[in-house]
Amino acid sequence: MAIFRILVFFFIVIITISFFKTIRLVFFKYSSLFAATIKRIYRLFNVKNRSIIVWKELIKLHKNENWYFGQFDNEKYLITTFNLNNQINQKFRFEIIDNRLVIQTYICESFDENKTTEIMILATHLNSLLNFGMVNVNAKHNYVEYFYNGDLVTYMLYPGEIFSDFRTHYNVTNDCLWAFNNLIETNEDPVFVISELLKRKNETNNTNE
Repeated sequence: MAIFRILVFFFIVIITISFFKTIRLVFFKYSSLFAATIKRIYRLFNVKNRSIIVWKELIKLHKNENWYFGQFDNEKYLITTFNLNNQINQKFRFEIIDNRLVIQTYICESFDENKTTEIMILATHLNSLLNFGMVNVNAKHNYVEYFYNGDLVTYMLYPGEIFSDFRTHYNVTNDCLWAFNNLIETNEDPVFVISELLKRKNETNNTNE
C-alpha cells in the first residue's frame, strides 16, 4: 500500500509539472503574440511617423545582422556592401523616399553605348520574367540598375518583411549580374542569354531539391 501511495504521489507530481510547463509555454506564446498585436495597433495610430519607425527598423536590422554599412541620417539612406559569390563587392542602397522603402543596386555602372540596343532588349526580357522589382536602363548616362520599392506601412507593421524583401532582391541581383555580364563578355544574343539564365536557374532548383 505504501509503494502504491508513493507511485500515485510521483504520478501526480509529474502530471502537475507537465501541466505548468504547458501553461507556461502557452502563456509565452500568446503573450508575445499579444505584445506584437498591441505594437502594431500602436503603430497604426502613429502611421504619420512611419518613415521614422521604418528608418529605425532598417538600422536595427543592419546592426543585428552585423552588416557593413554607411548611414546617412539626413537623406534617410544606407549603403550596404556584400560580397557576391566571393567574387565582387556589390553595393545596395536602402532609401526611404515618398513613403516608400527603395532597395537599389547598380547592375552595370557603365556600358559601351554601342551595346545600348542589346542591353535594353535584355532588360525588357528580364522585366517580363520578374515579379519583384524592375531593371532600368539609363541610356543617357549608360548604366543599368535594379530596384524594388515597398510601402512603408507594410514594413512598419511587419519589420521582418524588410529582410525578406532584401533577400529576394539579393537573389534577383545575382541573376541580373550574371545575365548582363554574360551579354557584355560573350556578345551573345539577348534571347540566348535569357534562355541560358533560365536553364541555369532550373539546374540550380533541381540540385536544391
